Amino acid sequence: MKLARWLSAAAAAVFTVTALFASPAAASPAAATSTSAATSAPTAPKYFTGTGYGPYNIAVDGAWNSAYGQAVGEGYETFRCSRTNGPRAMPIGGNGYYQVLVEIYCNPAPPAGSGQIVGVHSGKCLDVKAAGTKDGTPIQIYDCNGTDAQAWKLESDGTVRALGRCMDVQFAKTENGALIGLNSCHQGLNQKWEAIPGGLLRSVHSGKCLDALGWATGNGARVGLWDCSPTHTNQQWRGSALGT
Repeated sequence: MKLARWLSAAAAAVFTVTALFASPAAASPAAATSTSAATSAPTAPKYFTGTGYGPYNIAVDGAWNSAYGQAVGEGYETFRCSRTNGPRAMPIGGNGYYQVLVEIYCNPAPPAGSGQIVGVHSGKCLDVKAAGTKDGTPIQIYDCNGTDAQAWKLESDGTVRALGRCMDVQFAKTENGALIGLNSCHQGLNQKWEAIPGGLLRSVHSGKCLDALGWATGNGARVGLWDCSPTHTNQQWRGSALGT
């Protein structure tokens, strides 16, 4: 995490210890509910920076509570958030008090209509490796497990989404074997897909189909592009995300 983000958060923070504990946003992760006052459900991942003040242990707790409280206030569910940075403590006043900064990263809940995409050949699900959300995170096949990393949706704009990001032909390549990853959604044609008869998912950009490369069936096997072959079961996909 860039130092500038932390310095910006520190400069913007003007809380006092009393104000921190009085803040209604400072709910513990365990106590925070999955419902929110947010007017609309979040659709993209987001970082939250929390700040706490006081003796070290109190400041640390306050910082995490602040970050999770912000997330809940915007409609994120705490179990979909992970701690990504901190605690970082800076002494203030020379009397045993600290300012503490922390950071969490939250994924949105899968939208209505999300579901699995299952390979006919392997019986395994299309999966985001380790539920990662960094650009370029590999998309693979894996035992179906019902997690958010396997909750996909073919949207009306032609994107196939999970974890608030889009299934992407990496580097917009068009050759056979071009790998598929998860990337920030940008509406490029290499992120557009169409479901066609026979259970195929065809890339609008290349005209080639989503393929379990090498007819692989093992966990972690990569998916990529290949010339569409309607009779090849390693290109056939089914599941609620595709309406089949």
